[in-house]
Amino acid sequence: MGRYNRIIVLLLLAVSLTLTACAQPAGTGEPVQGAGTGAQIQNQAQAPAEEPSNEPAGEPKKMPEEALYVCQYTTNQVAVIDLATGETVREIPVGAKPIALLQSPDGHYVYVANSGSGDVYRISTVSGEIEARIAMGNQPVAMAINSAGDRLYVLDYYLNRVSSVDLKIRSMVGFYPLNTCGFEERMEPPDCCHDIFGEPLGAGRKPSAIVLDEVENKIYVGNMGTWDIAVIDLQEGKEVEAYDAAFGINEMIFAGSASRLYISAAGNELDINDAILSMDLKGGGKTDKVKVGEKPVSIASSPDGTILYVVTEKEAKLVGLDTETGQVTGQCLLSGQPGDLALSKAGDKAYIANLLEGTVFVVDTRNYEILETLQAGVTPRALVYSDHRQF
Repeated sequence: MGRYNRIIVLLLLAVSLTLTACAQPAGTGEPVQGAGTGAQIQNQAQAPAEEPSNEPAGEPKKMPEEALYVCQYTTNQVAVIDLATGETVREIPVGAKPIALLQSPDGHYVYVANSGSGDVYRISTVSGEIEARIAMGNQPVAMAINSAGDRLYVLDYYLNRVSSVDLKIRSMVGFYPLNTCGFEERMEPPDCCHDIFGEPLGAGRKPSAIVLDEVENKIYVGNMGTWDIAVIDLQEGKEVEAYDAAFGINEMIFAGSASRLYISAAGNELDINDAILSMDLKGGGKTDKVKVGEKPVSIASSPDGTILYVVTEKEAKLVGLDTETGQVTGQCLLSGQPGDLALSKAGDKAYIANLLEGTVFVVDTRNYEILETLQAGVTPRALVYSDHRQF
C-alpha cells in the first residue's frame, strides 16, 4: 500500500499548488485612456498607476516653494523648475500631448490638459504627485476654473464643446455643445489654414480658447475654425450668441474694465495679424485693434489689471500695453519661437516659453530686460507659475 499512498500524496500536492496559483490577484494595470472617438464618455475619475521614483527610498525630493510648471509636448511630461535655482527638479509623466496648464485658485493643484489622450490630470503642487486622471472625451486643449476651485470647464477641440467637471468628485458631469454654425452662419475656414496641431483645419468651430465670466454666468469660447467668439449662457445651458473676431485665436483674458475682453489671434498663412482685439462685451461685441507686432500668440494681465503683456511670435518680442490708453509701455526683444506666457505673483517677472530652443525666458517687467534663460526640455508648450510659500 506504500506505493499507492505516495501517489495519492503527490496528487494532493499538485492540486494544492494549482489552487494556490489560481488564488493570486490579477494585475490592475494602467487606467484606460480616452477612446479617441469621443463616442462614449467616462464619467469616472481614475488615479494613474504610481510612477517609479528615481529618489532613494524614504527620501522623496521636496517640491520647490516657487516653481514654474512646463508642458513638454512631445515627451508627455510636465517639468517642474525650481525658480530659486533655475534647475528642473521633477519631470512628471502625464497623458499624451499635454497642451495646456491651469492652476487652482488656492495654488494647491495644477491641471494638465492632454490633447492626445483625451484626459485631464491633477498634480499636487505640494507633493508633485498625480492625484487624479479625469477622462474628458477626445482633444482637451484649454481650461477655465471658477473662483471657488470646485468647477473646471474644458474645451474639446474635436468634439466642439465645453465639458463641465465637478472637482469634488473629480468627474465630468456634463457638457455644453457649440452650435454647428458660427458668426453669420460660418461653417468652414479658408483652405489656406492649419490648426493648432499643424494639420489642415477642416470644417467645424474648432474651439481653441476659453474664459469664464462668473459675474454674468457666461463662458466665452474663441473658435479657430469660424474665427469668432461663442457666448455660452450657463443658466440656459447653451450657446446664445456669437461675435465676430479674427483668425488664429490663441488666448483670451479679461483685463482693465470687467466688460473688456482681450484676444490674441495670430492670423493665418496668407494674412498675419499685427494687433490684438479689444472687445467691449457690453457694447454688443464691438472690437478695437491694438497694434503690438506680427503674430500675437499669448497674453497676460498684470495683477492690478493696468498692464497687458503680449508675446508676438514672428517678431519675437514681449510688449507691454496700458489697458486704459492702449499705449505701449515697454518691449523686450526675444529669440527663437516664443509662445506661452506666465507672470509671477507680483507681476514683476514674465516667463516666456521658447518652443524652438527648449528654454524659458525670464524677463524683468519693470525695465523689460531678460534676466536669465532657463532650460525647459523638449517643446515647452504651456507654462504655469506657482508659489506656495503662503501655504
